[in-house]
Amino acid sequence: MSSANPALAQFIRSIPLFSLVDDADLNDVLRLFRPVELVAGDVLFGEGDPGKAMWILSDTAEVSIATTAGQQRPVAVAYARKGDVVGEMALVDDGPRSGTAIVTQTGPAHQIDADEFHAMRANFTPAAFKVLKKIALELCARLRSTNERIVPSGQAGVQTPPLPQGPRADGELIERYPAFKSLPAVVKLALAQKLEVLRVEEMTPIFAEGEKADGAYFIVEGEVSVGRNGKTLANLPAGTMFGVVACIDAGFRSASCLTTGPATLLKMTDRHFDQLFSAGHRFAFQMVDLVARQLVQHVREANQMLPLPGQKAGVAGLSKPVEKMLPAEASEQDLDVISTEIEVEAALPIEMELDLADIAPESERLG
Repeated sequence: MSSANPALAQFIRSIPLFSLVDDADLNDVLRLFRPVELVAGDVLFGEGDPGKAMWILSDTAEVSIATTAGQQRPVAVAYARKGDVVGEMALVDDGPRSGTAIVTQTGPAHQIDADEFHAMRANFTPAAFKVLKKIALELCARLRSTNERIVPSGQAGVQTPPLPQGPRADGELIERYPAFKSLPAVVKLALAQKLEVLRVEEMTPIFAEGEKADGAYFIVEGEVSVGRNGKTLANLPAGTMFGVVACIDAGFRSASCLTTGPATLLKMTDRHFDQLFSAGHRFAFQMVDLVARQLVQHVREANQMLPLPGQKAGVAGLSKPVEKMLPAEASEQDLDVISTEIEVEAALPIEMELDLADIAPESERLG
């Protein structure tokens, strides 16, 4: 599809945040762009303010990001220049800003208002979820790095025994997962074609920390224990899902999961998730939306635990010693406090409305 503003379209294609948006969806993104002139000294947002917009800097514009994080004076933690984005978490939610953004050099930019982007999400516009997925990918990488600074991972290279390949799920089993129960029959049929059944009769490792991820799991029956570096983080009941970050970034597992006894799980591979996402199915869109919201929350919390520039490595932003979060010193309570991507990787209750009437392609609806 041709763009009414070829120069702007070319500029957008150079911005990593929009790299998943294809030509067919590009105009949906272009409609959100509002040209603005940033003036040196302007405050785009203050620390603690709700997120209302994001900016894409162009030409000479430069912005400094500073935070107090419990200090008396703000400390600059990042600088943004041409091609950089500022405040993109506002596209996910309106949570409090983690720092103050001040324009340090006058120049042009483009602003995207969060309300307009949220309207695209509400209408299930594919471009919005491609942008959200890119944000989620960036947040996954950021959290994995932050995790290592707060709680180092355990021994890498551990492999669990291969699990037997199970049959496809049937309608009766789909019904037993609470979030799927109220879905239209045609939607359940489509999900059944993408979900694999895993039944175990005893305590069974599902995957290990550091292992290459390949999909997400939904607990129908039984319980799954989640651990990291030899510490138990949580026991997940039926009705929750885990490993969902794998559907977004196909990275490495940040925690180990095993059933505590007999269990019935449903698995969606990252390949099947990608098929749903590429086809514009709302189930995949809503999973991306949910993961992005959870990741943003955990990034904010994890950022508070890291030392500011110039501080000693053992002191975090909330003046809580990092040593108390390390494995040798950590208690179960300490590990519970660390809200990083472990929680997203490990457990996500299904909170989506799951308005998925169009999840099945026409070919599947016709049998």
